[in-house]
Amino acid sequence: MEKKIKENLLCLKEKLKLQKKFIIETLAKESKNINDNIDDFLDFMVRCKYNEIFSNPKLETEENYQQESFTGYASIDKPHLKYFRKGILDAKFPKMKMYDYLYLRNIKRQNFTALNYFGRKITYNEMFSHIDDVAKSFKKMGIKEGDYVVIAMPTTPESVYMLFALNRIGAIPVELDPRTTKEDVIKTIEESKTKFYITMEDCSVMIDELLSENSLLSKQVENVMFISPTESLPFGLNYLSDFKDFIERMKKRKPIVPKNDKYLNWTKFIEKGESYKGKIDSLYKEGEVAEIIYSSGTTASPKPIEYTNETFTAMVRQVELMENDYKEKDKNLDIIPLFLGFGSNNGIYTILAFGLEDILIPVPVIENLPSLISKYEPNHILCAPIHIKVLNNYLKNNPNKLKDLSYIKSIVSGSAHLESSLQYELDEQLKQRGCKIKVGPGYGQNEGGPGLSFSSDTFLENRKPNCCGYPLPFTTISIFNPLTDEELKYGEDLEGEIRYIAPCAMKGYAFNRKVETSKFYRVGLDGKIWACSGDIGKIDKDGGIYITDRITRQISRNGFKLAPTEIEDLILSNIKGIESCALVGKPDETEENKLILYYSIKKEERQNEPIITEAIITLCNTLKEYKIPNEYILKDEIPLTPNLKIDFKKLEREALEADFGYVRKRN
Repeated sequence: MEKKIKENLLCLKEKLKLQKKFIIETLAKESKNINDNIDDFLDFMVRCKYNEIFSNPKLETEENYQQESFTGYASIDKPHLKYFRKGILDAKFPKMKMYDYLYLRNIKRQNFTALNYFGRKITYNEMFSHIDDVAKSFKKMGIKEGDYVVIAMPTTPESVYMLFALNRIGAIPVELDPRTTKEDVIKTIEESKTKFYITMEDCSVMIDELLSENSLLSKQVENVMFISPTESLPFGLNYLSDFKDFIERMKKRKPIVPKNDKYLNWTKFIEKGESYKGKIDSLYKEGEVAEIIYSSGTTASPKPIEYTNETFTAMVRQVELMENDYKEKDKNLDIIPLFLGFGSNNGIYTILAFGLEDILIPVPVIENLPSLISKYEPNHILCAPIHIKVLNNYLKNNPNKLKDLSYIKSIVSGSAHLESSLQYELDEQLKQRGCKIKVGPGYGQNEGGPGLSFSSDTFLENRKPNCCGYPLPFTTISIFNPLTDEELKYGEDLEGEIRYIAPCAMKGYAFNRKVETSKFYRVGLDGKIWACSGDIGKIDKDGGIYITDRITRQISRNGFKLAPTEIEDLILSNIKGIESCALVGKPDETEENKLILYYSIKKEERQNEPIITEAIITLCNTLKEYKIPNEYILKDEIPLTPNLKIDFKKLEREALEADFGYVRKRN
């Protein structure tokens, strides 16, 4: 422990670059005298006046903010501040790498459990030690500051270590869904110019084929690491899982991991770093990119989003300054994938910053959510509306199961709109089982960091139907006319595009997408730079946010959002004989939405209908699982509106009334 503290004191001296000379001198002096008493280290921080960012501001009064004047514009009045104590906006924000902030916040929690992976509990001390080892291995393999490393992994301890290790050395993780198609993998590798690709063992054959077929990519990618999800399983269970995998591969039910000089596994990767003796940490630079994740599809195709250190640290500070139920040693059920913004920022970083035990679930969770709750008894759950539906239905249909849920302190729903009726139903089911909380809907998007609004206990005492909460303390949200950029008045039931200014917002779209970034960020008539969400909504007199429609069409399914245009364009551009097509969603309690693809065939090609239909199905089966349609419906004509655009609303009504079997057609 003494060695660890000394190392981090030296890191602070080098990295934080505190400008006052006496602080630098104090660092040098104290680093020699520090002992294994952590309290001494905290006292040292206080003497250096560095504790401002680790504590809430002194609130001189119990009073909340009160509006003294009303202009009618949310950007000026900020009506949501009525829910906050006076003085809260005086809080300081950290200016450091997200890893450093995480470490310093947990300096007294070294023996607490940080990660729980199938029952194996990893302490904060062990987690930071693993991060050290991973950082050394990356450095030994030649990863430098500013390099991109593509990581296509589920949420495992290894993916957590890599996220923070790369932050330490100043490299940038590019988080990919491991189910990403070969075409999207190629595009990501080409755009990022990465020389290190990391993914699961089950994806090894696809990557091997990709590099074998493309000599340019093979030359660019110097190393590939295939990681087994069993690496961090409890002792005994890992050997059993490895043995089962071996049998499955012998029976050719699972792919055999290919051999190549540039391929390595987790063990060899860690061994490489054991001999590294050089410098690990890079200096903090304000606004530097800390992670890249991909949008879930509000436009034709997902876009790479740049998160900075401030994206992570500002989220923690804002959560800390508002009503929250996070207490150190609490347990969080982590069911949101790390490769999503909601997963890495809220599900991993914020949870660990408060000293909680994060229960990592690497596989997609929907139907088995109740069993996980029963097994782990979590205090906190971050989820999507589909999870709320599943839990509510389970509790209603199984009155004698999960009879005591008093341990749950918070359930926060994001990703998509949460129906008020569903929210209220679950509230009642929880109440019957001794749970005193109410489900808190929030609003956000990946570009926003992703949290923009939340619902506190005080706010939920007077529940408002279809309200997504109110803005975080340092976040400004208002409504605008998307055509004129004119800000609209709140509290008058006016609808406009939701726009925001947030400290957690993305830096921009990565890999030279300057045009897309300039469209997302627009200078308002007030001279401020606003993020344009693409959502249509309104704001009530108390600052409550309501989402009523979307500028860009999208469908939520299994916790993901997909852009129908992407699939429609793919079909129209690749299938000969197609006249028109439209993808719509039909609400479903299991998958959130079933996907119904309507299509019509050109008159001259109708004799080839079986061939064309089979071609459509074959093409769609190359998509990610959550984008594959459930039903393919042939129509003589796709209905049009008076202005000759596809009448999606009519098709949605038709899908809602139809009785489909939902047997997905495959090859």
